[in-house]
Amino acid sequence: MRTSVHVAARSYVYIANEINRIFLESIQSAGLDPTAYVEIQQTIENGLRTWITMQYLEAAHLEIVERGTQVVRSRIDLGLSYVQNPSDDRYSTDIDRVRGALAGTPKMFGCEYRVVVTLKDGAPDVSGWGPTSLGSVDHLQRQDVGEVVNTGGGRLQMYRFL
Repeated sequence: MRTSVHVAARSYVYIANEINRIFLESIQSAGLDPTAYVEIQQTIENGLRTWITMQYLEAAHLEIVERGTQVVRSRIDLGLSYVQNPSDDRYSTDIDRVRGALAGTPKMFGCEYRVVVTLKDGAPDVSGWGPTSLGSVDHLQRQDVGEVVNTGGGRLQMYRFL
């Protein structure tokens, strides 16, 4: 039992770190300054790690919106599937797949970004996070990028709206 708890805990930290990494890659590919993200990264990590560890996180979303109108110009969705494989001490990220999907992203000057999460019912509150809803992406094209993170504790599936 000790081994499975250890593998799961490391997997959850790895997944939270990789969500941050993918979101930072996405921000930079859109030509936006990552400073605002880095300034609140600890709050983002606290939420992600809490909800992943307790298995409440369903998906993490990075929305890039026009300032003022808040119209969504792009969104990255990372859907999380939990896996219980205590003997699988694997940690892989297909960063080439992520970068390939982000290649050719138009520069979105004049936009800002935000992180939104989708949680299962009963998720605990985390300091710095508050209720909100996702912006509409009905006007955008959805691309299924595929699995981008794979660990013994969970997998991330990436979707891109542009």
